[in-house]
Formats: sequence, structure tokens, C-alpha cells
Amino acid sequence: MKKCLIVLFIISTFFPCNANATYHLNSFTVQNRVYENGDHENKLAFDVVDANKNIPSTDVLGSFVFTDPNGKIVDVKALSYFGNFVEIDGSYNASDGQWIWKAPFLYGGYYSSNFSDQLITGTYHLIFTDKDGEISEMDYDFNRIVDLPIIPSNSYSLHLNQAGDLIWQWQVPDYIDPSLQTSARAWINFYDDRRKYIGQLWVNIPTQMGFLLVPKSTLDQILTVGKTFYLGTQIRTNDNNNRVYSTGIGNN
Repeated sequence: MKKCLIVLFIISTFFPCNANATYHLNSFTVQNRVYENGDHENKLAFDVVDANKNIPSTDVLGSFVFTDPNGKIVDVKALSYFGNFVEIDGSYNASDGQWIWKAPFLYGGYYSSNFSDQLITGTYHLIFTDKDGEISEMDYDFNRIVDLPIIPSNSYSLHLNQAGDLIWQWQVPDYIDPSLQTSARAWINFYDDRRKYIGQLWVNIPTQMGFLLVPKSTLDQILTVGKTFYLGTQIRTNDNNNRVYSTGIGNN
């Protein structure tokens, strides 16, 4: 019952009632993604908000048009819609050696799809129309495809220290092209008793750092509402054009 009350509190706090709102694009990305198991995909992703930056509580997509730098319509598979979920963001400040944790917030109104057309350098364009006919447009610059090393998931090591903080370590890359600007991400996805996705911990870390410390207070927030957990790491170029994913691991 305690878990249910906490989840209901989060929903009532962060889910505004926007029955008559119209929605527009908030962000838009095009990415080259490579996975530890050898899979590869080109990814279209975007999210939408209303005029007050509120996210929708349901799917509000009417239609969309996605074109490449040559003006050609990209052949996109059916979009996947991701309903609202709780996110806890963290980062490491290398200048003072401190971890920074933000308060939980609601994220949603997010859509994504794979496409098979070859990625090309230039500006991609997206036109989004919501169910009420509101139209918005956005550009995204794709610079180039680059090769990035993948953090091996078999190098993961996790334990709790005496304070109850989670210490998660992994093998850092031996080499990355020094001309590239990169960073790493570590995340923990959490699910309810019915395996429904309810939130994620998402942390920005320097590529060569190789570990994450989640304080007990933050860890307790996800342990309170989550039943099943799935975690993984990623290295990306800072322009967000390229991402490489380690194979995730879970507790169930």
C-alpha cells in the first residue's frame, strides 16, 4: 500500500490535467546506435509539451513528416509512444569532485522509431501535428557517424558500502579518438509489481571515470517504488549523434 500511495502522489503532483491543450515539439534527435551484442540501428526520437511546458498524459500524435538533409521523406517504422514515467537525474562535477542529484520529475510525451535509410551529414527536419491540428517543426543537425568503444557489461561490479550507498564500477575504454568529445551515461530502470515501467535513474559521467556512486537517500527513492530493476551504460558523442550501448543486466 505504501508503494501505491507514493506512486499516486507522484502522478497527482506531476500529471497536470491538459484535456484541451495543444502540443508542440520540445526536442528532436537523430542517432546512430550500436549495441554490445552487435546490433545497429538508426533512431528517430522526439518529445512534445504544451505551451506551459507540461507533458501530455496520453498519446497526442496526429501525424508527422520526417525528412533527410536532401528533403527526402525518410521511411520510418511505426512510432513507439512512451507514457509518462518518473526520472531522477544525476551527474558528476569533475571540477570539485561532487555528485549532483536533482529532485525526481516527470518525463513523457516521448516518441521513437528506427529507420533503415542511411544516415547522411546535414540537417534533418521534423514536422509534428498533434490530434487537434497544432503543427510545429524542428531541425536537427547530424554531423557524422563515428566509432566508439563499448563498455563491457561483464566488467560490471556492484556492492553497497557501509553507509548503504551503491557503488557500481566498470571497465573504462582503453582508447577513444582524442578529437572526439564524449561522455558516459549510467542508468537504472525500475518497474512495478506488474513489470510496468515506472521510472529511471539517469546519470551523466565522464567517459574515463568508470564508476557511479548512488547515495543511500537516492537509492531508497527507487527501491521504495520499484520491484524489478534493469541497469546499463552508454558512451555517446556530446552532440548526441552517436551512442554505443552495453548489454543491460537485471535482477529478475
